[in-house]
Amino acid sequence: MIFGHKTDIEKLLPYVSEDLQKALKYLAATDFTKVPNGRYELDGEKMYANVDTYTTEDSGKKKPEAHNKYIDVQYLGKGTEKIYFAPRTADVKVVEDYAAERDLLFFENIAEKDSVVLNAGNFAVLFPWELHRPGCKADGTPSDVQKIVVKIAVK
Repeated sequence: MIFGHKTDIEKLLPYVSEDLQKALKYLAATDFTKVPNGRYELDGEKMYANVDTYTTEDSGKKKPEAHNKYIDVQYLGKGTEKIYFAPRTADVKVVEDYAAERDLLFFENIAEKDSVVLNAGNFAVLFPWELHRPGCKADGTPSDVQKIVVKIAVK
């Protein structure tokens, strides 16, 4: 996982792939207060952004997830959210498989040891080898968030 703030994107760019550069530049350049919920194509199916608003929940109501075909760049436009994460290992069992339709797999509950808190302006890059449980309350209190997820196709 890569974690950072919108103000630090420029420093990160020389160290990441061209596709990740494009996604991060999009996040840095866009005023998401003016972007309604929806899907926005940045490069067809190769790269697109989903903008959504929701309220964070207890982690027990969220399932660990992963993707096979896309890297997630999760960015918070507003609010506060905790994302738990862990390595995707062979012993973790899939409990819901939507890989063919939506490139989404849900996994059995695991005890993640690591987490990151995203506040407005923070982003996390999550790779296919990482389980993640987004949308969780950060401090025990629900938060209304605007989440932007840029999906980057894995080559």
